[in-house]
Amino acid sequence: MYEDSEHAAIGRQVGRFIRLSERLFATLKWNEAGRGLERPAYVLLNRIAVDGPFRLSALAADVALDLSTVSRQVAALESAGLIGRYQDPHDRRASLVEVTELGREVFAENRARWLAIWEDLLSDWTPHQRAEFAELFTRLNESIAERLPHAAPSTEKDPR
Repeated sequence: MYEDSEHAAIGRQVGRFIRLSERLFATLKWNEAGRGLERPAYVLLNRIAVDGPFRLSALAADVALDLSTVSRQVAALESAGLIGRYQDPHDRRASLVEVTELGREVFAENRARWLAIWEDLLSDWTPHQRAEFAELFTRLNESIAERLPHAAPSTEKDPR
């Protein structure tokens, strides 16, 4: 039996948001955009462009994916010229990945498409409603981040 508390309602809506946003992203025809990215590539390029450079292990932890999965995706981004690797100056045995100039351009194009979708979805909301939702959603994300082991710093500037 479902509990009828506001906590249960929020939990159901968060779960629904995750499912619906995944389905929404899957319906987008990113490749028709010329330099569109599939969801996994966009997520990694986003993280590297916004908060990079990263070691692969740190990137995998950040996006909560297996290191082998991230390695394959990063290799594809690298072969496309969107990211590059260089030696970590603090540990010469390790490498860092960072976005290239081409990667910045492709990321910006894809980010603009993603933001246009959000603008359309929220077009009938007032500026006050959008600002309030952004503030509350940020608070929720910060609460989640605080409860994670080795919580990453706030990613308010995350442009997704």
